[in-house]
Order: sequence, then C-alpha cells, then structure tokens
Amino acid sequence: MSKTSRTIVADIAGGLAPLKRDVGSNLTIQHVWSYYRWYPGFKDLINLEVDAIFGNGINEDEVIDTTRLMECKESLRWALIAGYSCPVVDARDPDRPKVENWHPYIDGVGFQFTDFSPKGHPTEITVHMNTNETAGGEISFPIPHYPCELDLDGEFIDEKPLPNGYGFFHVRTQGNIRGIQGLPKYMHLIDAFGIQWDIIKAYGPFAEKQGMAMPVVYHEDNSPTNRRNVKTQFANQPTTNRLLQMSNKDLVEWVSPQANAYDPFPMLHWLNTVISRASQMNKLMIEGEPAGALASSTTAVSRWETKRKEDQTYWRTQFLGVWIALGTTDEVNFKPPVSPTFIDLANGMKALVEALLPVVEPEDIVTILNDFLASNDKHIELHALSKEEMMGNNDDEQSNNNNGDKTDKK
Repeated sequence: MSKTSRTIVADIAGGLAPLKRDVGSNLTIQHVWSYYRWYPGFKDLINLEVDAIFGNGINEDEVIDTTRLMECKESLRWALIAGYSCPVVDARDPDRPKVENWHPYIDGVGFQFTDFSPKGHPTEITVHMNTNETAGGEISFPIPHYPCELDLDGEFIDEKPLPNGYGFFHVRTQGNIRGIQGLPKYMHLIDAFGIQWDIIKAYGPFAEKQGMAMPVVYHEDNSPTNRRNVKTQFANQPTTNRLLQMSNKDLVEWVSPQANAYDPFPMLHWLNTVISRASQMNKLMIEGEPAGALASSTTAVSRWETKRKEDQTYWRTQFLGVWIALGTTDEVNFKPPVSPTFIDLANGMKALVEALLPVVEPEDIVTILNDFLASNDKHIELHALSKEEMMGNNDDEQSNNNNGDKTDKK
C-alpha cells in the first residue's frame, strides 16, 4: 500500500510546506514537528515567547545598532520555528561589523552544515547563492564558526571573533525526546525538541475535545483487529505517549473535519495555558486585561519573572558572540523592563489609593493616579507615601502657608 499524507492545514509561517510521508517510511521527529508547526496560532505563540525573552532589552543600546539587535531577535524566532538559524557576522571591515540572520528558507540563499566537531557541533557552513550571470551565477563558499578555534575536546569557544572575515554563530535549541524512530545523528542540534513535545502534549487533547482537528492514522495493516488495537491504545494512553504507538509503517496526521475552518484564538489560548501559564499571563498583561483575568496569583507572576530571567540568561549566552562582534563588551546584561506590567500598575495604584484616601480628597486622588500612569509612560517609578509621611507633608505645607508663602490650597 502506498498513500501520501494530505496537507490540510494552511501555511501560516511562510517557507516550506509541511512534510509528506508515505506509509512504510520512518516516522521521524521532522514529520511530527512539521505537522504541528503549521497550525494557526503557533507562530503567534512563538512570537510571544521571543518578545518576552527580548522584551527587557540589553544595557548596551548605545553601542549595538537596533537593526542588528532586531536581526538577532529574528534569528531566535527562526531558530524556534525552523529548529535552527545562523546569524552571520561580516567583519571584513573590523571597524564597522554587521550581522545578518540567515536561515535555510531565504529565497535564493541556503546553507548546509559541512563540518562538525567530534561532539557534533557545527564548525563550518557552506553557503549557496543563486545570483544573476553578472554577479557570478551560482555561488558557493564556506563560512567558519567564530572564533574558528577548537579546544582539546573539539568544542568551539565563543570568544571575540577573528577580524577581517565572515563567521557564523549557530543558534541552537536543545532538548530531549524518546521513542521517535529514525532520529538523525545531529538532530539534537537542529530541532527544538522541548517546544515540539510541548506542542504535541498541548494541542492533542485540545483538538480532540474541541473537534477542530482530529488525528487520522493510515495503517499499512488496516485489518479490523489492528484498527481496534490502535483505537484502544489511543483511548487508554495519555496524549504524550500516543504517537509512540505508531509503527514505522503507519502514518499519522491531523485533519480538519470542517475544511480548514480553524479558529486560531481558542487554540492559542489553550496553548498558552497548557504550555506556559506564565506566557498566558504575560499576554494578558500586555493586552491590559482586568486583574480577575490574571487570577492575580503572585506565585504565577514570580514564576513568570523567573522563567524570563532564565530565558534571558540562556539567550544572552547564545548571542553574546554576535554582540561582541558588533563592538560591545562582554559585560552585556539584561535590564529591568522599561514598561511596567499591568500587575505593577494595579498594585501601584492600589497602594496610592490606600495611602492617600485618609488625607486627600477623592478628586485629587484621581489626578494623582493619572499622574502616576503618565509618569510610568515616561519610565519614572513613583512610590506611595505612608499616611504618616502624608500627614507630615500636610503639616509642613500648613506651616509654610502660615509663614506667608503664596501657596494656594483648594
């Protein structure tokens, strides 16, 4: 039997279409990843995560060109969506280095990993370009990994890049997954396993419960007995294990019962909730939802902050070489957000009201709150005074008035 899987989901991320697989061929992580990365809302989720990671910026804004920084951000986005990406630094002019984000889906440009260290890290890429005849036609050239230097174990060391040349930095997302057949030798370097497996765990039960999509299995052995066994396995096993019930001669894919009638917003909400409660809270904060929608959990906020710091530390390490190549120092650190979260604003206003209500007229409190919000737009942090301090300030003001100062008190 030979049956090619149908591609029913839309291409929402651009680039290549989802992979097709014949029954009888190995079910690899590339196929599993391909099915899930094209679902509506998935790119939005990735964008949310990347925005959160880069949301706090870095403390070298005056040194690193914003355009270059955004290319690093886009490189991270493609690393998460496509599994891998390469920021390529052009340091032929060491006084004016620049970086571009290269990924394997650029029209007319592609690259292959052509050399690896003994432990499997890429140390060279070969770039292929299709240009016009005047520019040279088809061009291929190698680019080494900065700093083009290996230690005794064959691992590269991300230090300052060599001047006067090209070099690439391999943005890689690492993780671990078991039970999927046919994993390539270096697949742990170029596939975001953690995210893939989260998508599988999160979207599977949602699709089954909501009826937005359903898993369809094409069996090489399509006998009633085998169909009954697999159906029993799917009914009894948690979603995380269901793909493990497939043999390398079966095909599984998601299909829509309503001819592409997807509603991405409920799915995105579900993904945010299941994959990362913190990401959902961040999204709600950004959109300014009322406090009740956030479940006002200080524990969850703390976890969100911890996760963001962990992400920032990891990606600071990933992009440190790129930033150094652009002229900054190795003392690149993330700084606090310049814009407060909704929780920050809500807590600040609550503290102001509690402190001012006993001593200030309500209409004046409204004015003060407006000033508080406006000042945060200017990135100025205000603190509410205690009742005693407020009373003391009022006493001072009264004393000044009695001394003849021209201070009007309405």
